[in-house]
Amino acid sequence: MKRLGGLLAFAGVVVPGVTTESRSFTVMRRRTRRSTLIGVALALCALIPAAGWSQQIIEPHMPGWEQFFKIEWEPGEWRGHPVVKGYLYNASPKTIGEVQLLVDALDASGGILAQKVSWAAGSPMAPFSRRYFVADAPLVDIAPQQPASYRVSVYSYSEILAPRGRGRGF
Repeated sequence: MKRLGGLLAFAGVVVPGVTTESRSFTVMRRRTRRSTLIGVALALCALIPAAGWSQQIIEPHMPGWEQFFKIEWEPGEWRGHPVVKGYLYNASPKTIGEVQLLVDALDASGGILAQKVSWAAGSPMAPFSRRYFVADAPLVDIAPQQPASYRVSVYSYSEILAPRGRGRGF
């Protein structure tokens, strides 16, 4: 690029009124605008959880789970973290595979402060059997409030179908 007395010659084209200085100033202004826009967008994204948009109440995926399962649990602590531990009973004639538990941290009036979904680890549950579990309790984001109690429910589960036997004529 050559500067020709207030004109910019670029690839053989002379653009009147554009100098090298004004072009670099325009590029810097665009970069500043772009970085400001990115900063504002990031600030708005950071405000989304504070506005409560991500605070949806989680409900069990399997309505009616109470007819197939019974849960006995108690609050506890494991390595300095709050947990709930107890037994999950399979009260159905079906073999159950993976089970997810929903743990709600409740305030004194029964309102939900926080929720967490945890796996109940273990092998498949035979019909009418039980499984011991330890599930992480949800941490409450609001510092002065501590959960008065917890509520544990079955969030989801999978059934294991028995293979078809031989000699049935199918």
